[in-house]
Order: sequence, then C-alpha cells, then structure tokens
Amino acid sequence: MDAAVPSLEQMLDLIVSAERHRKFVWTAGRVLKEMALWTRVEQLGYGERKLVLKRVTRCLEDMESKGILQRRQEPQSISYGDEVGFDYVHSEHSR
Repeated sequence: MDAAVPSLEQMLDLIVSAERHRKFVWTAGRVLKEMALWTRVEQLGYGERKLVLKRVTRCLEDMESKGILQRRQEPQSISYGDEVGFDYVHSEHSR
C-alpha cells in the first residue's frame, strides 16, 4: 500500500509541471492517475484504497495550508467518486 502513496514532494513536482501546460482540478484520484499509480491502487482492497486516497488528500490539504493549493467548495467527481478538489494557486513553487 505504501508504494501507491507518492510523497508530498513528488505530488508538488507533478502539480507544478502539469500546471505549466493546463489548469487542473487536483483530487487524490487525479494525482494517482497522473502519477500512473491508479492501476496499483485498484489492485488493493477497498479499505486499503480508501486509506491511500485519504493519505493523498491529506497531502493536498497540507499544500492548501501552505498556500500552494486552494480548496474548491463543491465536491469533484473526477476519478473516484466525490472527492475534495483543489486548484493550484502558488507560482513561487515553479520548478
């Protein structure tokens, strides 16, 4: 299960890189799909999948608390049902 959870640094690199080309709504499911980890997550049991999604969401919330992301008010239905969505707003993290 831990192999399916990217680090905060890996997620930030992904978001900054992707946002150079197109604006995204970032959810735990989108991060996992963009990092090509979704197949690995789908192979986990339901409980483990939920834990992975919660861990990734906590990382996104951490980025929100640092002013890198901004939470959307409405739930997003992009990858894995209704998820918390975030917009990238912090350009100082350009890499």
